[in-house]
Amino acid sequence: MPSLVTGTRAAFCALAALLLAACKTPEPAFVSKADLDRAHTTGDITTLCVGLKMKDDDTREHAAQILKDLKDPGVACICDHLTRDGAYDPAVYNGLANPDADGGQANYEGCVAKALDDTALKDRAGMATAMLKVKTSVVHERLVKAAESDADPEVQAAALPALRATKDPKELQMLMDGLKRGGTWGANAALDLDGNPAAKEALKGAIQTGDAPTKAAALTGYRDTHAEDWPAVACAAMDDADPVVRAAVATAIDATRSPQILGCVADHLKKLEPDANVRLSLLTMLSKDAAPEAAKALCDAVPFWVKSYVTDTAPTEKSDADILFYQNDRDFDASLACATAAFNASGYTTCGKAYLGARVNEYGGKVHYTACKAPGDAAAGGGKGVGAGPSGGGGGGGATTIEF
Repeated sequence: MPSLVTGTRAAFCALAALLLAACKTPEPAFVSKADLDRAHTTGDITTLCVGLKMKDDDTREHAAQILKDLKDPGVACICDHLTRDGAYDPAVYNGLANPDADGGQANYEGCVAKALDDTALKDRAGMATAMLKVKTSVVHERLVKAAESDADPEVQAAALPALRATKDPKELQMLMDGLKRGGTWGANAALDLDGNPAAKEALKGAIQTGDAPTKAAALTGYRDTHAEDWPAVACAAMDDADPVVRAAVATAIDATRSPQILGCVADHLKKLEPDANVRLSLLTMLSKDAAPEAAKALCDAVPFWVKSYVTDTAPTEKSDADILFYQNDRDFDASLACATAAFNASGYTTCGKAYLGARVNEYGGKVHYTACKAPGDAAAGGGKGVGAGPSGGGGGGGATTIEF
Protein backbone atom coordinates (compact mmCIF):
# COMPACT_ATOMS: atom_id res chain seq x y z
CA MET A 1 0.00 0.00 0.00
CA PRO A 2 1.55 3.38 -1.02
CA SER A 3 2.70 5.53 1.87
CA LEU A 4 1.41 9.01 2.47
CA VAL A 5 4.85 10.44 1.56
CA THR A 6 4.97 8.58 -1.72
CA GLY A 7 1.50 9.77 -2.65
CA THR A 8 2.30 13.34 -1.72
CA ARG A 9 5.49 13.26 -3.85
CA ALA A 10 3.58 11.90 -6.85
CA ALA A 11 0.94 14.58 -6.52
CA PHE A 12 3.60 17.27 -6.27
CA CYS A 13 5.38 16.00 -9.41
CA ALA A 14 2.12 15.94 -11.34
CA LEU A 15 1.38 19.51 -10.27
CA ALA A 16 4.88 20.63 -11.26
CA ALA A 17 4.48 19.07 -14.68
CA LEU A 18 1.20 20.89 -15.18
CA LEU A 19 2.77 24.19 -14.15
CA LEU A 20 5.69 23.69 -16.53
CA ALA A 21 3.30 22.90 -19.38
CA ALA A 22 1.32 26.02 -18.57
CA CYS A 23 4.51 28.14 -18.64
CA LYS A 24 5.71 26.72 -21.98
CA THR A 25 5.10 29.07 -24.92
CA PRO A 26 2.30 27.64 -27.05
CA GLU A 27 3.21 26.99 -30.66
CA PRO A 28 1.48 29.51 -32.93
CA ALA A 29 -0.18 28.32 -36.12
CA PHE A 30 1.15 31.21 -38.20
CA VAL A 31 4.03 33.65 -37.86
CA SER A 32 5.21 36.59 -39.95
CA LYS A 33 8.67 38.09 -40.26
CA ALA A 34 7.62 40.73 -37.72
CA ASP A 35 6.60 37.96 -35.31
CA LEU A 36 10.01 36.38 -35.79
CA ASP A 37 11.76 39.64 -34.98
CA ARG A 38 9.76 39.93 -31.74
CA ALA A 39 10.51 36.31 -30.91
CA HIS A 40 14.18 36.97 -31.47
CA THR A 41 14.05 39.84 -28.99
CA THR A 42 12.33 37.74 -26.32
CA GLY A 43 14.30 34.57 -27.00
CA ASP A 44 11.18 32.64 -28.04
CA ILE A 45 12.75 29.66 -29.80
CA THR A 46 9.39 27.94 -30.26
CA THR A 47 8.04 30.74 -32.44
CA LEU A 48 11.28 30.99 -34.37
CA CYS A 49 11.12 27.27 -35.16
CA VAL A 50 7.54 27.64 -36.39
CA GLY A 51 8.87 30.17 -38.89
CA LEU A 52 10.66 27.30 -40.64
CA LYS A 53 7.29 25.70 -41.41
CA MET A 54 5.69 28.68 -43.11
CA LYS A 55 4.68 28.59 -46.76
CA ASP A 56 6.33 31.94 -47.51
CA ASP A 57 9.96 31.53 -48.62
CA ASP A 58 11.09 34.83 -47.12
CA THR A 59 9.65 33.89 -43.75
CA ARG A 60 11.44 30.54 -43.69
CA GLU A 61 14.68 32.16 -44.74
CA HIS A 62 14.34 34.85 -42.06
CA ALA A 63 13.68 32.24 -39.39
CA ALA A 64 16.78 30.25 -40.37
CA GLN A 65 18.80 33.44 -40.50
CA ILE A 66 17.96 34.24 -36.90
CA LEU A 67 18.23 30.70 -35.55
CA LYS A 68 21.60 29.88 -37.08
CA ASP A 69 23.51 32.22 -34.77
CA LEU A 70 21.68 31.44 -31.51
CA LYS A 71 23.49 29.19 -29.05
CA ASP A 72 20.28 27.74 -27.62
CA PRO A 73 20.07 23.95 -28.19
CA GLY A 74 16.54 24.52 -29.43
CA VAL A 75 17.90 25.73 -32.77
CA ALA A 76 18.33 22.05 -33.60
CA CYS A 77 14.80 22.37 -34.99
CA ILE A 78 16.60 23.50 -38.14
CA CYS A 79 17.40 19.85 -38.74
CA ASP A 80 13.72 19.03 -39.19
CA HIS A 81 13.24 21.59 -41.96
CA LEU A 82 16.18 21.22 -44.31
CA THR A 83 14.01 19.53 -46.91
CA ARG A 84 10.61 20.31 -48.35
CA ASP A 85 8.54 18.31 -50.81
CA GLY A 86 11.27 15.73 -51.36
CA ALA A 87 14.08 18.20 -52.07
CA TYR A 88 16.28 20.60 -50.16
CA ASP A 89 14.67 23.87 -49.09
CA PRO A 90 16.58 26.74 -50.73
CA ALA A 91 15.01 29.30 -48.39
CA VAL A 92 16.32 27.58 -45.26
CA TYR A 93 19.77 27.06 -46.76
CA ASN A 94 19.91 30.72 -47.79
CA GLY A 95 19.13 31.64 -44.21
CA LEU A 96 21.94 29.44 -42.94
CA ALA A 97 24.55 31.20 -45.08
CA ASN A 98 27.65 32.61 -43.41
CA PRO A 99 27.00 31.68 -39.77
CA ASP A 100 28.90 33.49 -37.02
CA ALA A 101 32.06 31.66 -36.03
CA ASP A 102 30.94 31.60 -32.39
CA GLY A 103 27.25 31.03 -33.12
CA GLY A 104 25.09 27.95 -32.64
CA GLN A 105 26.21 25.88 -35.61
CA ALA A 106 27.26 23.02 -33.36
CA ASN A 107 23.55 22.36 -32.87
CA TYR A 108 22.78 21.87 -36.56
CA GLU A 109 25.90 21.59 -38.77
CA GLY A 110 26.00 17.82 -38.35
CA CYS A 111 22.51 17.33 -39.76
CA VAL A 112 23.16 19.80 -42.60
CA ALA A 113 26.15 17.68 -43.58
CA LYS A 114 24.25 14.42 -43.18
CA ALA A 115 21.31 15.62 -45.29
CA LEU A 116 23.42 15.13 -48.40
CA ASP A 117 23.58 11.41 -47.63
CA ASP A 118 19.95 10.94 -48.66
CA THR A 119 20.24 9.80 -52.27
CA ALA A 120 16.46 9.74 -52.63
CA LEU A 121 16.27 13.52 -52.48
CA LYS A 122 15.66 15.47 -55.67
CA ASP A 123 18.35 17.90 -56.81
CA ARG A 124 21.17 16.82 -54.54
CA ALA A 125 23.50 18.85 -56.73
CA GLY A 126 21.47 21.93 -55.86
CA MET A 127 21.74 20.99 -52.20
CA ALA A 128 25.52 20.71 -52.49
CA THR A 129 25.64 24.17 -54.07
CA ALA A 130 23.48 25.55 -51.27
CA MET A 131 25.74 23.92 -48.68
CA LEU A 132 28.67 25.94 -49.97
CA LYS A 133 27.13 28.94 -48.22
CA VAL A 134 26.98 27.15 -44.85
CA LYS A 135 30.59 27.80 -43.99
CA THR A 136 31.34 25.46 -41.10
CA SER A 137 34.09 22.89 -40.79
CA VAL A 138 31.74 19.91 -40.62
CA VAL A 139 29.84 20.97 -43.74
CA HIS A 140 33.11 21.65 -45.53
CA GLU A 141 34.37 18.14 -44.79
CA ARG A 142 31.16 16.64 -46.15
CA LEU A 143 31.46 18.67 -49.35
CA VAL A 144 35.05 17.59 -49.85
CA LYS A 145 33.96 13.98 -49.50
CA ALA A 146 31.14 14.56 -52.01
CA ALA A 147 33.51 16.19 -54.49
CA GLU A 148 35.88 13.27 -54.28
CA SER A 149 33.58 10.29 -54.36
CA ASP A 150 29.85 10.98 -54.62
CA ALA A 151 28.11 8.54 -56.93
CA ASP A 152 26.46 11.41 -58.81
CA PRO A 153 28.89 13.35 -61.05
CA GLU A 154 26.66 16.41 -60.84
CA VAL A 155 26.95 16.40 -57.05
CA GLN A 156 30.72 16.04 -57.34
CA ALA A 157 30.92 19.04 -59.63
CA ALA A 158 28.62 21.12 -57.42
CA ALA A 159 30.68 20.36 -54.31
CA LEU A 160 34.07 21.12 -55.88
CA PRO A 161 34.00 24.90 -55.24
CA ALA A 162 34.32 24.06 -51.54
CA LEU A 163 38.00 23.51 -52.29
CA ARG A 164 38.50 26.85 -54.00
CA ALA A 165 41.58 28.68 -52.68
CA THR A 166 42.28 25.81 -50.29
CA LYS A 167 45.69 25.64 -48.62
CA ASP A 168 45.24 22.16 -47.26
CA PRO A 169 47.92 19.94 -48.88
CA LYS A 170 45.61 16.94 -49.14
CA GLU A 171 42.84 18.96 -50.79
CA LEU A 172 45.32 20.61 -53.15
CA GLN A 173 46.61 17.24 -54.25
CA MET A 174 43.08 16.01 -54.81
CA LEU A 175 42.41 18.96 -57.12
CA MET A 176 45.66 18.54 -59.03
CA ASP A 177 44.99 14.84 -59.51
CA GLY A 178 41.44 15.71 -60.56
CA LEU A 179 42.65 17.76 -63.50
CA LYS A 180 43.37 14.44 -65.21
CA ARG A 181 39.76 13.33 -64.76
CA GLY A 182 38.65 15.89 -67.31
CA GLY A 183 35.08 16.92 -68.02
CA THR A 184 33.22 19.08 -65.54
CA TRP A 185 35.34 17.77 -62.67
CA GLY A 186 38.60 18.70 -64.36
CA ALA A 187 37.33 22.12 -65.42
CA ASN A 188 36.06 22.94 -61.93
CA ALA A 189 39.31 21.70 -60.40
CA ALA A 190 41.19 24.12 -62.67
CA LEU A 191 38.96 26.96 -61.51
CA ASP A 192 39.59 26.00 -57.88
CA LEU A 193 43.35 26.09 -58.51
CA ASP A 194 43.27 29.45 -60.27
CA GLY A 195 46.45 31.37 -59.55
CA ASN A 196 47.74 28.86 -56.99
CA PRO A 197 51.57 28.75 -57.26
CA ALA A 198 51.63 25.21 -55.86
CA ALA A 199 49.53 24.06 -58.82
CA LYS A 200 51.54 25.81 -61.53
CA GLU A 201 52.95 22.68 -63.16
CA ALA A 202 49.69 20.77 -62.84
CA LEU A 203 47.80 23.56 -64.59
CA LYS A 204 50.39 23.74 -67.33
CA GLY A 205 50.12 19.99 -67.84
CA ALA A 206 46.34 20.27 -68.06
CA ILE A 207 46.66 22.89 -70.82
CA GLN A 208 48.96 20.65 -72.77
CA THR A 209 47.26 17.27 -72.34
CA GLY A 210 43.81 17.76 -70.83
CA ASP A 211 40.45 17.63 -72.56
CA ALA A 212 38.93 20.80 -73.98
CA PRO A 213 36.89 21.94 -70.92
CA THR A 214 39.87 21.41 -68.60
CA LYS A 215 42.30 23.15 -70.95
CA ALA A 216 39.96 26.12 -71.31
CA ALA A 217 39.59 26.54 -67.55
CA ALA A 218 43.28 25.95 -66.84
CA LEU A 219 44.40 28.73 -69.19
CA THR A 220 43.22 31.52 -66.91
CA GLY A 221 44.39 29.63 -63.83
CA TYR A 222 47.90 29.25 -65.22
CA ARG A 223 48.00 32.88 -66.33
CA ASP A 224 47.16 33.96 -62.79
CA THR A 225 50.15 32.08 -61.37
CA HIS A 226 52.28 34.69 -63.20
CA ALA A 227 54.33 31.94 -64.80
CA GLU A 228 57.18 33.31 -66.91
CA ASP A 229 56.33 31.06 -69.84
CA TRP A 230 52.65 32.03 -69.90
CA PRO A 231 52.97 33.84 -73.27
CA ALA A 232 54.52 30.76 -74.90
CA VAL A 233 51.86 28.47 -73.41
CA ALA A 234 49.07 30.79 -74.58
CA CYS A 235 50.53 31.01 -78.08
CA ALA A 236 50.72 27.24 -78.37
CA ALA A 237 47.11 26.87 -77.20
CA MET A 238 45.98 29.29 -79.89
CA ASP A 239 46.54 26.52 -82.41
CA ASP A 240 44.65 23.88 -80.40
CA ALA A 241 42.40 21.63 -82.45
CA ASP A 242 39.34 22.45 -80.33
CA PRO A 243 37.61 25.83 -80.86
CA VAL A 244 36.56 25.88 -77.20
CA VAL A 245 40.22 26.10 -76.24
CA ARG A 246 41.07 28.68 -78.91
CA ALA A 247 38.20 30.90 -77.75
CA ALA A 248 39.36 30.49 -74.15
CA VAL A 249 42.79 31.74 -75.15
CA ALA A 250 41.23 34.96 -76.43
CA THR A 251 39.46 35.39 -73.10
CA ALA A 252 42.56 34.59 -71.06
CA ILE A 253 44.77 37.05 -72.93
CA ASP A 254 42.20 39.86 -72.81
CA ALA A 255 44.02 43.19 -72.35
CA THR A 256 47.32 41.32 -72.04
CA ARG A 257 49.58 43.96 -73.65
CA SER A 258 52.21 41.25 -73.97
CA PRO A 259 54.11 41.85 -77.23
CA GLN A 260 54.80 38.12 -77.57
CA ILE A 261 51.16 37.14 -77.22
CA LEU A 262 49.94 39.96 -79.44
CA GLY A 263 52.43 38.80 -82.06
CA CYS A 264 50.89 35.33 -81.92
CA VAL A 265 47.41 36.80 -82.23
CA ALA A 266 48.50 38.86 -85.23
CA ASP A 267 49.80 35.70 -86.89
CA HIS A 268 46.61 33.81 -86.05
CA LEU A 269 44.47 36.53 -87.64
CA LYS A 270 46.14 35.73 -90.95
CA LYS A 271 45.34 32.03 -90.72
CA LEU A 272 41.97 30.62 -91.70
CA GLU A 273 39.96 30.28 -88.46
CA PRO A 274 36.92 28.04 -89.08
CA ASP A 275 35.08 28.92 -85.87
CA ALA A 276 33.05 32.14 -85.86
CA ASN A 277 33.07 32.37 -82.07
CA VAL A 278 36.87 32.26 -81.98
CA ARG A 279 37.06 34.93 -84.68
CA LEU A 280 34.69 37.18 -82.75
CA SER A 281 36.57 36.59 -79.48
CA LEU A 282 39.88 37.59 -81.06
CA LEU A 283 38.48 40.73 -82.68
CA THR A 284 36.77 41.78 -79.44
CA MET A 285 39.91 41.17 -77.41
CA LEU A 286 42.11 43.23 -79.72
CA SER A 287 39.62 46.09 -79.90
CA LYS A 288 39.87 46.48 -76.12
CA ASP A 289 43.64 46.17 -75.84
CA ALA A 290 45.43 49.50 -75.46
CA ALA A 291 48.76 48.21 -76.76
CA PRO A 292 49.81 49.68 -80.14
CA GLU A 293 50.46 46.14 -81.36
CA ALA A 294 46.74 45.38 -81.00
CA ALA A 295 45.74 48.23 -83.30
CA LYS A 296 48.38 47.23 -85.84
CA ALA A 297 47.30 43.57 -85.77
CA LEU A 298 43.72 44.53 -86.62
CA CYS A 299 44.67 46.82 -89.48
CA ASP A 300 47.20 44.43 -90.98
CA ALA A 301 44.68 41.58 -90.93
CA VAL A 302 41.93 43.41 -92.84
CA PRO A 303 42.81 42.21 -96.39
CA PHE A 304 43.11 38.53 -95.41
CA TRP A 305 40.00 38.75 -93.22
CA VAL A 306 37.82 40.24 -95.95
CA LYS A 307 39.06 37.78 -98.57
CA SER A 308 38.38 34.86 -96.22
CA TYR A 309 35.11 35.80 -94.51
CA VAL A 310 33.33 38.43 -96.63
CA THR A 311 32.40 36.41 -99.69
CA ASP A 312 28.84 36.25 -100.99
CA THR A 313 27.01 38.61 -98.61
CA ALA A 314 27.68 41.85 -96.78
CA PRO A 315 28.72 41.15 -93.15
CA THR A 316 26.34 41.91 -90.34
CA GLU A 317 27.51 44.87 -88.27
CA LYS A 318 29.70 43.83 -85.30
CA SER A 319 29.77 40.23 -86.52
CA ASP A 320 32.88 38.06 -86.69
CA ALA A 321 33.34 39.12 -90.34
CA ASP A 322 33.07 42.87 -89.68
CA ILE A 323 36.75 43.43 -88.84
CA LEU A 324 36.64 47.12 -89.73
CA PHE A 325 34.12 47.76 -86.98
CA TYR A 326 36.62 46.45 -84.42
CA GLN A 327 39.55 48.24 -86.06
CA ASN A 328 37.59 51.50 -85.96
CA ASP A 329 36.59 50.86 -82.36
CA ARG A 330 40.25 50.40 -81.42
CA ASP A 331 41.93 53.11 -83.53
CA PHE A 332 39.44 55.31 -85.38
CA ASP A 333 42.14 57.85 -86.31
CA ALA A 334 43.76 55.23 -88.55
CA SER A 335 40.51 53.82 -89.97
CA LEU A 336 40.49 55.71 -93.26
CA ALA A 337 44.10 54.84 -94.07
CA CYS A 338 43.59 51.24 -93.01
CA ALA A 339 40.40 50.73 -95.05
CA THR A 340 41.89 52.52 -98.07
CA ALA A 341 45.04 50.38 -98.07
CA ALA A 342 42.91 47.24 -97.91
CA PHE A 343 40.59 48.50 -100.65
CA ASN A 344 43.55 49.05 -102.96
CA ALA A 345 44.64 45.43 -102.62
CA SER A 346 43.21 42.71 -104.88
CA GLY A 347 41.63 39.28 -104.64
CA TYR A 348 38.23 40.14 -103.14
CA THR A 349 34.77 39.06 -104.13
CA THR A 350 32.30 41.73 -105.21
CA CYS A 351 30.83 41.85 -101.71
CA GLY A 352 34.27 42.01 -100.12
CA LYS A 353 35.28 44.94 -102.31
CA ALA A 354 31.94 46.66 -101.68
CA TYR A 355 32.35 46.20 -97.93
CA LEU A 356 35.74 47.92 -98.01
CA GLY A 357 34.60 50.65 -100.39
CA ALA A 358 31.59 51.52 -98.29
CA ARG A 359 33.76 51.87 -95.20
CA VAL A 360 36.32 54.02 -97.01
CA ASN A 361 33.53 56.39 -98.01
CA GLU A 362 31.99 56.27 -94.57
CA TYR A 363 35.35 57.32 -93.08
CA GLY A 364 35.66 60.29 -95.43
CA GLY A 365 37.28 58.83 -98.54
CA LYS A 366 35.92 58.68 -102.09
CA VAL A 367 36.14 55.43 -104.03
CA HIS A 368 33.95 53.62 -106.58
CA TYR A 369 32.90 50.00 -106.24
CA THR A 370 30.37 47.52 -107.59
CA ALA A 371 27.30 46.93 -105.43
CA CYS A 372 27.07 43.74 -103.41
CA LYS A 373 24.20 41.51 -104.51
CA ALA A 374 23.02 38.48 -102.60
CA PRO A 375 23.21 35.24 -104.65
CA GLY A 376 20.25 35.11 -107.05
CA ASP A 377 19.09 38.62 -106.15
CA ALA A 378 18.83 41.17 -108.96
CA ALA A 379 18.70 44.11 -106.59
CA ALA A 380 21.61 45.62 -104.71
CA GLY A 381 22.12 44.05 -101.32
CA GLY A 382 21.45 45.84 -98.07
CA GLY A 383 23.92 46.04 -95.25
CA LYS A 384 25.27 49.21 -93.71
CA GLY A 385 27.24 51.31 -96.17
CA VAL A 386 27.36 48.63 -98.86
CA GLY A 387 26.18 49.59 -102.33
CA ALA A 388 27.19 51.62 -105.38
CA GLY A 389 29.99 54.14 -105.05
CA PRO A 390 29.54 57.93 -105.20
CA SER A 391 29.32 57.98 -108.99
CA GLY A 392 26.50 55.47 -108.94
CA GLY A 393 28.49 52.75 -110.67
CA GLY A 394 26.35 49.71 -110.01
CA GLY A 395 25.43 46.43 -111.55
CA GLY A 396 28.33 44.04 -111.62
CA GLY A 397 28.56 40.31 -111.70
CA GLY A 398 27.64 37.68 -109.16
CA ALA A 399 28.77 38.22 -105.61
CA THR A 400 31.30 35.40 -105.65
CA THR A 401 33.10 36.60 -108.80
CA ILE A 402 36.67 37.70 -108.19
CA GLU A 403 36.72 41.08 -109.94
CA PHE A 404 39.38 43.17 -108.27
